[in-house]
Amino acid sequence: MMRATLFSLVLLAGASLVPARADDAAKPAVLESTAAFQKAYAASFYQFDACGDGVAGRVYRSALVARLKQCPFSAAAQQQFPAWAAAQRHKSGLAMDKLIEEHGGLPIRLQGMTQTCRQQLESSEYRAVRSRLDDFAAGKIRADAVVVQPCDASEIVP
Repeated sequence: MMRATLFSLVLLAGASLVPARADDAAKPAVLESTAAFQKAYAASFYQFDACGDGVAGRVYRSALVARLKQCPFSAAAQQQFPAWAAAQRHKSGLAMDKLIEEHGGLPIRLQGMTQTCRQQLESSEYRAVRSRLDDFAAGKIRADAVVVQPCDASEIVP
């Protein structure tokens, strides 16, 4: 009986010592939180649309959604994002309408901005982002060349 018990223990211990298969190690962890993508999506309305570049805003949001789809998010996270994005578009649309109403058009400088919208749009940093967005819209680059942060980043910036 002692031999059977010892043999069983060796078998159990041996099973745990077997190295994992290479394809198991290659599988990325499933991600649940799209919070960084949500923040970037919401902020894009102020970074682009509020300064008069709504086309760039729409392209950036399209790149964000495409990048999210490239990431190993759970099915639930992938399914929840479109509904959240639709609600955010509505909310941001109302906020833009309010800005226009209050300022008689889009403001020259948004609260919290260190430069005017014109300065932002003319900056080399913005032109570089805009160039990547144009290339993405033309199909020259993929979403991961626009949204370069990793899928599990805590912050995503253009």
